[in-house]
Amino acid sequence: MRDALTWLQASRESDIASLQRLLQTGQLITAVSELVHQLQRERGASNIWICSHGRLFSAERVARQQDVSACLQHVYQALPPAVAQPGYSRFCHLIAAALQALSELPALRQQIAEGALDQPAAMAAFNQVIRTLLNLVFEAADTASHPDISRALVALFSFMQGKELAGQERAIGCAGFAAGQFTADQRSQMVALIAAQEQSFTTFHSFADDEARSQWQPLAQASREIERLRRIVCTGGSAEASGALNWFSLLSARLDQMKQVEDGLSATLMLRCRTAIEQAEQQAALSLTPVQGESSFALYVSGADWLPGAATLDSDGLAPQLGRSVLSLIGEQSQRLQQQADELAVMRASLYERRVIEQAKHWLVQQHGFSEQAAWQALRKSAMNQNKRVLEIAQAVMAVAATLNT
Repeated sequence: MRDALTWLQASRESDIASLQRLLQTGQLITAVSELVHQLQRERGASNIWICSHGRLFSAERVARQQDVSACLQHVYQALPPAVAQPGYSRFCHLIAAALQALSELPALRQQIAEGALDQPAAMAAFNQVIRTLLNLVFEAADTASHPDISRALVALFSFMQGKELAGQERAIGCAGFAAGQFTADQRSQMVALIAAQEQSFTTFHSFADDEARSQWQPLAQASREIERLRRIVCTGGSAEASGALNWFSLLSARLDQMKQVEDGLSATLMLRCRTAIEQAEQQAALSLTPVQGESSFALYVSGADWLPGAATLDSDGLAPQLGRSVLSLIGEQSQRLQQQADELAVMRASLYERRVIEQAKHWLVQQHGFSEQAAWQALRKSAMNQNKRVLEIAQAVMAVAATLNT
């Protein structure tokens, strides 16, 4: 029985260690959230600067670069130690990829300043940097071992992804309005981005708490003016002369409002991490605790008020009541771990679906030269035509990809 108590204690200490690592990850994700927002602002200013051929937003572009640099320092400070840990390889790899992408920002800015990149290429480069950061959030959500924290991470990731898609929508709209017309590809991308935003925010709504849902509710539907401009884009209507700045202003205000919701989600994540650690430490304190004796040792069940009489075990034997209490503790721990496993299985099924769809999109981009939005539209259209879920179509695409690679 003493061996059982030792391993029960090890189980609880492992819980606490895992939660402390999640807290550290949460601190990194919070810093990444702010960095992504500032990168989106820099991308927006750079977009207007390119579309206006350098006439507009020159000062704003420099200011946004400085904001990104400040946020970078916070991300570096929040990075965990680069120490090998079991099950930590992929997260470390994604951190390395993100740092590599961020190190290329000065070169990207120089190319933009020299006019070496057109608007689509510059925006694609920014999109890729932001995507590497979002991958960190996704991985954290995919590997979190605590249901409440995992839910908070899924809600945050889904919202951040929806907000990023809204930022890409802003970029495409600015380019088309500045040019005075929208190409067929831009219209197609816009339709796909709007649909993908809806999907991301639906997932967010499923995993967020009531407070976050309530905060999002007034923003869930775009304003009338945004919807009017969207119709111009999607139907190929005549672009207004002042449309670019008007569109940029409207979408930027909406993105800033989204950031307030995102900040609330980050705060919820950190609160759940700290609460879970506090609860785990309290539960560990209620476990069997060693007490020093004169000639032998004893174990006392703190808070074991369900036991009749003294709840003490000495080294000469085990009281039957205490034996039952130990088995009860082990049973409770087992039930709690099983409940967590069941809840995590549901959430990971949702994340698995998202991962397979992203892999199928990536394969279509590589094999057929689709844009990311066009690949998503192709999957959606095929799903509707065959009356199947997008996941089933994505799985079929990956099966074809595996066959071709053998």
